[in-house]
Amino acid sequence: MDRLVAQDTLWADALRIHYDAVVLDGHIDTPTLMLDRGYALGQRHRGDHVDLPRMAAGGLDGAFFSIYVARSYGEGQAATDRALAMIERVNQQVAGLEGAMLVRTADGVLRARERGQAAVLLGLEGGHALQGSPDVLRLLAANGVRYVTLTHTNTNAWADASTDAPRWGGLNALGREMVTEMNRLGVLVDLSHVSDDTIRDALAATRAPVIVSHSSCRALHDHARNVSDDLLRAIAANDGVVMINFYPLYLGSGAVTVETLLDHIEHAVAVAGADHVGIGSDFDGVTSLPSGMGDVTRLPWLTYGLLQRGVSEADVRKILGGNVLRVMREAERVAADMRTEGTASN
Repeated sequence: MDRLVAQDTLWADALRIHYDAVVLDGHIDTPTLMLDRGYALGQRHRGDHVDLPRMAAGGLDGAFFSIYVARSYGEGQAATDRALAMIERVNQQVAGLEGAMLVRTADGVLRARERGQAAVLLGLEGGHALQGSPDVLRLLAANGVRYVTLTHTNTNAWADASTDAPRWGGLNALGREMVTEMNRLGVLVDLSHVSDDTIRDALAATRAPVIVSHSSCRALHDHARNVSDDLLRAIAANDGVVMINFYPLYLGSGAVTVETLLDHIEHAVAVAGADHVGIGSDFDGVTSLPSGMGDVTRLPWLTYGLLQRGVSEADVRKILGGNVLRVMREAERVAADMRTEGTASN
């Protein structure tokens, strides 16, 4: 009986903490559904993983909505047009919803939360959509993009991917220029999908903390999309955040459950520190999820599992969203400093 009471008390604590914390997901692919299928974000759906009613039920205060451009669009105007069309569709839907708000800053996330609205941030998945052009980067930033995943599955004109043949040994000179311009614009540098050498080069080039929006731990499951322990430590030294992916293919072989997902979060905390770990579900972008994590409504079970494993309330709050908010604020500060430096030099 005492054990049952303890479990009930822990669940009550988990719910209190979860719904009070700022919960921010680093990567959801719902915009692809919105553009290609006319998926209505404001309506509750039986299938797929995310909509506004289920975000509220799961305590998800906001997310980076992925502006995903498949490699099949190439590296020319068609790829940029695909990104712009998806941004427009997200803008159109959110404008007509009382329960959501497009935001671009950490303060914007908090304002949306205070108003009872879901914070919708935009992240470009696939640097090939930039056409190797800082001008296109500036265009997409002006249209609300707040992070750029430097590659998708394909090596592009300036950065090597983790799942394609390398061309540059990481970043080339244009790639380093793109990272610097992201810093100046306040656009986060996202290192999911990129090669290990690209991670190292980006860390050397950036002035702002980086994110890894949706990857897991290679030490627990040896997949190229996951992050090695040495790079977990390097990202921590940069004050960045690694946001753990929920896709079973990246978590383990055989049966993958919420406990497997928690293993990856716990490992990342042990290696990088609790200040450098977050969640990046890949909801609506994956074909399966861990048993017990069927959609966004199940997020409170992560909080419960972390508390059950002895993670402190303060650290749970960091992992759920506090860390990525800190990184956003620091990137905003770096951008302001760089703009001031640019003005002073003119």
